[in-house]
Amino acid sequence: MREKVRLSDLSVLFICLSDDWGTTERRCLSDADYFRNIGGSPFLLTHEKSLLDFEAERQDIPRLYFQGGLKGWRLKLNFYFQLQHILQKQQIDLIHTYNYDTLLPLGLILRSLTQIPMVFTFNENVVWKKDNLIDRWLISRTDSILTFFPNIKDLAEEKFSVAKRKIFVTGLGLQLPPFPLVTETKNGPIKIQTFVPKTERDLKFIKVFVDSIIPLFHKLNSIDFKKNLIFVFVTDISWYNHSLYDELKRMILERHLEMHFSFETKDLSWGSFRDCDIFVGLPCRELFSELDLYALVTKTPVLLPRTSTRQQMIKQGKLGETYHPEDGRELKDQLFKILTNYSSYLEGLKEAQAEFTDLHHFERYVEELHQHYEKLYTQRLRYTQKQKKLA
Repeated sequence: MREKVRLSDLSVLFICLSDDWGTTERRCLSDADYFRNIGGSPFLLTHEKSLLDFEAERQDIPRLYFQGGLKGWRLKLNFYFQLQHILQKQQIDLIHTYNYDTLLPLGLILRSLTQIPMVFTFNENVVWKKDNLIDRWLISRTDSILTFFPNIKDLAEEKFSVAKRKIFVTGLGLQLPPFPLVTETKNGPIKIQTFVPKTERDLKFIKVFVDSIIPLFHKLNSIDFKKNLIFVFVTDISWYNHSLYDELKRMILERHLEMHFSFETKDLSWGSFRDCDIFVGLPCRELFSELDLYALVTKTPVLLPRTSTRQQMIKQGKLGETYHPEDGRELKDQLFKILTNYSSYLEGLKEAQAEFTDLHHFERYVEELHQHYEKLYTQRLRYTQKQKKLA
């Protein structure tokens, strides 16, 4: 009888080479923190002085650093040699990466290190090289691909040279409100909330949103819409420290909209959406955002940049609407549609709340993550032992 593998005896290398601070980076940090809490030894490979590095330091998670990017074969080879050096110095039992660009050098290294399983969390827009045989061969070394939503799993099955049985939907694994969440009847203006990440440096898409507001007022006045609107820009740091604050205020003043806007600082949690009536999302590089989920589980109709994943998530308009990120006229029309059919979206959200909570709650996610790590390490261990006996 084989001895059962204990994850507390293992070391996992978490790889997230990003200077951003979005859903994927927070998921990586949460996974490393969970693994440490069950007694394992996590190491985080990231860029020095990135936001992920600072947050990991605050949570006292051990870090290793990679210098440089991953665009182009020369930089990927640099990563290959640096990672080889790390694997020679550190005892690593499993690798969990969150960046598509790391899969090729990792696949090259792990072809000879058959005892180390590799997990990839897929949540980014990538440039596909599906027909490149070398890329397909290297990516096929991936033992498991984790996705946050069924539509993303379908995309991974279509694009990656990995068996479908190795691709899973885990949900996002967040601390969500208890079900059923009781929403209070609110008086006063309708609060339309938009989150501006602290890493955002470009006003392009925010300008499209702001420029759609005056035409929206004209259209609402034409049907004698009585309720007042207040637009709130939210971020998770002090607005005085945000690089876009001055430009954003100037933009609002130039359009004489200062009476309709406010700025708030809130934590990234479902509680920050409880007093929100409509959530307008901005484009991001990720396929799935926790901000969208926080809005939906608090019964907040959403207006999101159009992607196939978001269209599936809002059930083709039942829970909100989508818009083209560069089309201010469509943004205005879709926001008008939500405002004038608000009760129907609330009914849809009420019906879908349990579904989102069941799929994305933290306990379900970590249970699946634990099982994946345990299963993959055991399979690789048995495979290596069998190869040694045959040698």
